[in-house]
Amino acid sequence: MPAANVDLPTVPPPANALAAVVHPNPYPYYQSLAARRPFDFDATLGLWVAAGPQALAAVLRDPACGVRPVGATIPAALANGAAGDWFGALIRMNDGPAHAAMKPWFTGRLATLQADGATLDRLRDASQAACADAYLAQGDTPAARLDDFVFRQPIYALAAWLGVPSSQWVDVYDEVRTLVAAMAEAAKPSPRAEALARGHGAATTLRQRAMHWLDNDAAPGTWLHDTARSAAHDDAIDYAVLTANVAGLFTQAHDACAGLVANSLRRLARHASPGAVPVDTGRQALPANLAVAITAVGEVIRHDPPVQNTRRFLHAPAVIGERTLARGDAILVVLAAAPAGAAPNDVAWTFGHSAHACPGRSPASTIAAVGVQSMLDNNADLGAIATGAAYHPLSNVRIARFHDDASAV
Repeated sequence: MPAANVDLPTVPPPANALAAVVHPNPYPYYQSLAARRPFDFDATLGLWVAAGPQALAAVLRDPACGVRPVGATIPAALANGAAGDWFGALIRMNDGPAHAAMKPWFTGRLATLQADGATLDRLRDASQAACADAYLAQGDTPAARLDDFVFRQPIYALAAWLGVPSSQWVDVYDEVRTLVAAMAEAAKPSPRAEALARGHGAATTLRQRAMHWLDNDAAPGTWLHDTARSAAHDDAIDYAVLTANVAGLFTQAHDACAGLVANSLRRLARHASPGAVPVDTGRQALPANLAVAITAVGEVIRHDPPVQNTRRFLHAPAVIGERTLARGDAILVVLAAAPAGAAPNDVAWTFGHSAHACPGRSPASTIAAVGVQSMLDNNADLGAIATGAAYHPLSNVRIARFHDDASAV
């Protein structure tokens, strides 16, 4: 994989695959890891690490490898609360019958999200609203506004695309951010009770919102309205699971789409090129800034992807990469270490692979491209605010950070 940050000064390589996520240029390290230790045990992390493309594919398709530890579908810190109930209903965090029953139907519903001209107009309006609200939240500090925007814009745009009333976008963003923070808190050795409590409250509110959207709040012709009608005609659909997964679309977009937007803006700031001409799609030429944005997002997906790691847990003994793993072993799957284009059908590794592959590549890419376009349309001085080498302190998702005093996600 070509280095995304070739213009940065040479810095020591990351200490391990988790530290690589926030490294200024982790790709030489990833390339070496994939070549020299494609599947091996890292004693410093206490994890098996899969880095070579064959090892990644083997782990992600092995039925013995689950997305949650054995007997721990819900993180212990979230159990016995609304956030735990919500987490336990997410199809992307379940294996077996619960996943198999809902995933194909939900994937089919997501496939109906089409980026036609009217949709792009709605997404641009939502992105401009996110830009305005980022200003209200952060004031006159451009870098702080940009840090706010890259998280806020995907939530507003997704809400607009699904059919959530615009009057709710600010509150939905705050609730999603609170729930994401609670999930991060739950992974800490000593999680703060107040952060978990706020997460339980946010989970309750988001699921109630999703229920109202599906019942009557969403306008006819919107994705939410049509999804509710489809579910009503399918006795196999569990309505409680559906509302949880509608809310889950927002939490999944929070970090992953923010990474697409932020990393694309940083890439544009570092690799500025002459303005693009409108692209002819065969139907209508794309605006120049949208064409630039689409190209930048595509390059980031291939060369500086947001989701860099995922995890798998052995539900039964298995042999992977000629190594024997025991039930209960954990694997860090370094998606960012696989060369661009190595996955079947050129599906980017950052969106996963096999049974738990994310079905949202197309809508996520569109949302991110419109977010980048909004910054370009607003004549943001990317060279002044979007360079640097800082990333939000996350262990799995790579998100460029622009403000020196930006708080941890």
